[in-house]
Amino acid sequence: MAERQASATPVDSVQPFNRIPFAGDTNPDDGIQHFMAEGLENGVKYYVSVRVVYPDGTLSRSSAEIPVVCGPRGEIELSFRFRSEHDGYSFAKDHYVRANALDNDLYFYTKDGIDYLGSPSRLDGFLRTNNFSTLPFRGELGEIRSQVATLGRLPFGDRIVINEGDWILMRTPEDRYALIHILGFSGQGVKRSVRLFFAYSTAAGEKLF
Repeated sequence: MAERQASATPVDSVQPFNRIPFAGDTNPDDGIQHFMAEGLENGVKYYVSVRVVYPDGTLSRSSAEIPVVCGPRGEIELSFRFRSEHDGYSFAKDHYVRANALDNDLYFYTKDGIDYLGSPSRLDGFLRTNNFSTLPFRGELGEIRSQVATLGRLPFGDRIVINEGDWILMRTPEDRYALIHILGFSGQGVKRSVRLFFAYSTAAGEKLF
């Protein structure tokens, strides 16, 4: 059951988001169940917990709460800067923009055989100044999300060297964060491009993806 909680109220006293019991395990082989919580708002911090309905209709105690924030996520491919209309991306608007657009968040380029992501402000001082940090671990999204929440102070810069498999944390001037996974590269020189997965946190100051 997904629950929205505005204070430290005990979880058992909060009204459930879904009032109809979940149908149950539809695929015993994967060990994972998915529930789609519709109607949630971007930028709102929610707290999620689950309870089990036993065959006799009784309920288990609630599990530990997990804080979540809804926001855009997906895969994109960035071309070399200024080489196509897909050379920049706005995470807040969740669509491609040009590298020198006012709402662009990052651009890609290669120099001396090294691949980089850069802040738009490096192209023009009037553009957005976003900063990047390479996370000190690798793995799947679920593992990375839990580790990001425990990170201390990180070194950030307005450009960053990237390699396949890296996880990058990007911070915006509005104190919002994007989690970026470097999926791979294709092409050479100015025809080179990078494929990324991203998850964007719409709540200021929250590293919740």
